[in-house]
Amino acid sequence: MMYEQRGTTNDAMTLNIDLAPTILGFAGVPMPDKMMGRDISPLYLSPESPSSSNWREEFFYEHPIISKKSYIPSSEALVRKDYKYMYWPDYGYEQLFDLVNDPGELEDIINSTDPHVVNTKKEMKKRFDWLKSLVKSDGKVTL
Repeated sequence: MMYEQRGTTNDAMTLNIDLAPTILGFAGVPMPDKMMGRDISPLYLSPESPSSSNWREEFFYEHPIISKKSYIPSSEALVRKDYKYMYWPDYGYEQLFDLVNDPGELEDIINSTDPHVVNTKKEMKKRFDWLKSLVKSDGKVTL
């Protein structure tokens, strides 16, 4: 890490799936083709942080049922720094949260008639569906 960067923070969106690629990169071992995640070392080794065009702005996740759906139901989501679109497949239920104004996710705005929210919901749902289609494919997904 550059001396000037010590004690600084970086708000890049990193995930637990980035740990293995980062460790492999440090060891000089190539990442397997099917491995998800990214080496995060450019975020702390580069003199300047990578631009947002070079780093993920969102991620898709899915969480399976744990034990039974009444305990922890399955969920899927598209998460960005400003919004989170969630889908609960066992119930066919959608939610949308404004993470900037409601970081605790207390107010579901999925039914809002505000034009900005309506457009955000439409765009995120389309992107969510596309990312979900990649999960079950042989395509490499790197965000």
